[in-house]
Amino acid sequence: MDIQRIGFWLGAVLFAAMLLVDPPAGLSEAGWKTAAVTVLMACWWFTEAVPVSLTGSIPFLLLPLLGVVRADEIAGKYMAPVLFLIIGGTLIGLAFEKWNLHRRVALMVVSRASPDPRHLMLAIMVVTAAISMIVNNSATTVMMLPIATAALGALAPALDGPNASRDERNFGAAMVLAVAYASNIGGFGTPIGTPVNPIMLGILERTLNVQISFVEWLAFGLPFVIIGIPACWWMLCRVTLPFRLQAADPVALAAAIGHSAPMTTPEKRVVAVVLLTSAAWVLQPLLQPVLPGLTDAGIAIAAAVALCVLPSGEVGGKRGRYLLEWQDARNAPWYLILLLGGGLALADVVVQSGLSAWLGAALGSFAGLPLLPLLVVISIMCVLVTECASNVATATIFMPIAASLAIAGGHDPLPAAMVAGLAASMGFANPAATSSNAMVFATGRLRVTQMFRSGLLFDLFGAVLIALICAWIVPHLGLR
Repeated sequence: MDIQRIGFWLGAVLFAAMLLVDPPAGLSEAGWKTAAVTVLMACWWFTEAVPVSLTGSIPFLLLPLLGVVRADEIAGKYMAPVLFLIIGGTLIGLAFEKWNLHRRVALMVVSRASPDPRHLMLAIMVVTAAISMIVNNSATTVMMLPIATAALGALAPALDGPNASRDERNFGAAMVLAVAYASNIGGFGTPIGTPVNPIMLGILERTLNVQISFVEWLAFGLPFVIIGIPACWWMLCRVTLPFRLQAADPVALAAAIGHSAPMTTPEKRVVAVVLLTSAAWVLQPLLQPVLPGLTDAGIAIAAAVALCVLPSGEVGGKRGRYLLEWQDARNAPWYLILLLGGGLALADVVVQSGLSAWLGAALGSFAGLPLLPLLVVISIMCVLVTECASNVATATIFMPIAASLAIAGGHDPLPAAMVAGLAASMGFANPAATSSNAMVFATGRLRVTQMFRSGLLFDLFGAVLIALICAWIVPHLGLR
């Protein structure tokens, strides 16, 4: 029996069993029914027994049937401004991909990097992380992996032969892992970096009435990227997969990586839209008195509309009259509306029903910890769970619980909830934890043990770093 079938029946049995027994002391009937739905969704989400987006519709189906909330009330919770932010941001990323701007940026930086293997790997990681801040992590990995493997061919030509040295094999494994890890780390940098970031924003807004702007996110997202990239690079090339190789011939390296042609008119126009959008996000607080209805999500949608109405100016028009057309927009993750909406709806009811407060009280032994140790415990717990579970599910389930733990211990719930949300985007040790991990594992250049050892080390480092950032930086942002 496969894991999906086990997860399906385990969730169904636990759901039915919980409904047949009385609620535990201190928890309302609505809270207990919400817990049963949460367990069902967790089993199905974690094992992907049912398509994850369809599992997101479970709150709309079951919570009204169980009398926890009315259908019209739960339906209203499926839409939030952050969903428009991620859709608009994704469409910007698709335009970036369509006109190959991500490849241009990568080639421009990598071609100017040092031919020393370690320095080149660091350059590839920096470029990958930067692109991943606005382009989907998986798409970034797809684009950067060929560039990384081309560099491998120039730096370690004997890698695929029978006489490859240990240093060459370690370098090959480290280089492909560097692409996946940098893609994942870069996703922390902006609110549109990964699908988990918007759901984290939505949960914070719904449960704690806290709104985080694009610029405020950069205040804690960028430090994680700026510290995480060099730390991950050092771990790969010095600790888990150490190697010593001679610098490549610059001419051979340039030939392997390739060159960029001059910028085309469509590329220039997309860059102009991206720059204007970025400026609007940064200046949004200053524009607020003039345009009080302006939001980060609204700016993202305005940029998407602009891309769809601005002519491409491409000679011949082989890729369409406009910078972005519907056949391009169809590739956007529209399914996230149901997936993330379901997560937001469930998290909202978990709080309103009193379930999160009850769980926080039940875990009172942890609540007694000082704030920083408590944040470290929450972060490590979520990191370990997300290695074998959906990132969205981990954030949805653990953010309200983390907030309640902090409240029970007399701490501010915001840093605790943010730790759980950010830690849910980790998952560096399991090939199946993220699509980027799976893609680089499929290259055949590394073993499971190599990914596990490297990923677990950065998981623990990242968990502590997230806790430190949320303990030291978040309280000074005035997020209330």
